[in-house]
Amino acid sequence: MRKVLALCLAFSLSATAQVAVVDQADRTVVVPRPLERVVSLYGVATMYLYALGQQGKLVLGTYVGLKPDSPSWEAFLSLDPALPQKYSRHKPSLEEILAREPDLVVANSAIDQEEAAGLEGFGVPVLLLYAEDVAGVKEAVSLLGEAFGVPERAGRLRAYFEERVEAIAGLVAERGLARPRTLFVGSQPLRVASGEMYQSAMIELAGGTSVTAGLPGYWQDVNVEQVLLWDPEVIFIAPYGKVYPQDLMGDPVWGAVTAVKAGRVYKMPRVFSPWDVPTPESFLGVLWMAAKLHPELPLDLAEEVRAFYREFYDYQLPDELLAGIAG
Repeated sequence: MRKVLALCLAFSLSATAQVAVVDQADRTVVVPRPLERVVSLYGVATMYLYALGQQGKLVLGTYVGLKPDSPSWEAFLSLDPALPQKYSRHKPSLEEILAREPDLVVANSAIDQEEAAGLEGFGVPVLLLYAEDVAGVKEAVSLLGEAFGVPERAGRLRAYFEERVEAIAGLVAERGLARPRTLFVGSQPLRVASGEMYQSAMIELAGGTSVTAGLPGYWQDVNVEQVLLWDPEVIFIAPYGKVYPQDLMGDPVWGAVTAVKAGRVYKMPRVFSPWDVPTPESFLGVLWMAAKLHPELPLDLAEEVRAFYREFYDYQLPDELLAGIAG
């Protein structure tokens, strides 16, 4: 009888020492408990681990556009002093990953299928995510909350995004505001975000109309004649790359574009990661875009930004950086 009870207890304990989740590749992944050592091959997902307070479990990771000794690196160091030991400039090899003895690996379902198969051959569970569009971002937040045992915090993060987007849409509709024609420029003046990219979705959520809505694929190179045909009323520039508003404002060819004539050309901010990529900070990116597209809206951008970093990153944004973002 005692032996039967012991077996039942052992089974019960083993059953509660793991959780099964269905990832964004529609695979059932058994996540161990306790979850203590995590590797992230997906820079976007890495940022969600920080926003969910799980950076202490990260032992190796890739980051979105993060370079040592940059302002973003210094900001990250204040958030995570162990960053140099876990930062990987390139995607780690199988050997590098296994050397960290991870309990779980987080990866990109679009490009990491081969890596996932190799790791699972060594008994390492891999959670495949696809946070590259609005629906995928929201699903990834909930999934990570479930996998890491922090559903309440994940729920708050997802609700933040959904509530702010709903509020912007309501204000734009209530006031009958026009949706300005908007162009998103990348690392070169004539390299633009296609209509299928997250940046174009952000423009729509912020109350604008993406002029590249009919353009398929990824980043696209266009000619200035096409830009003149689109004649955007607002231009946003990616926070990475060496394109700045003055480059367009000082170019006589671009001078015929409505956005340039009106001085409505803006480079997006970044703190930890660029605000135009689908990390948690892109939620602020939508608010920032809305404030530029519709300056008459009652958005307290400075307070939103300050509160967001405090709540989700436990980070006090420096006043000078906050002033630059909200200015």
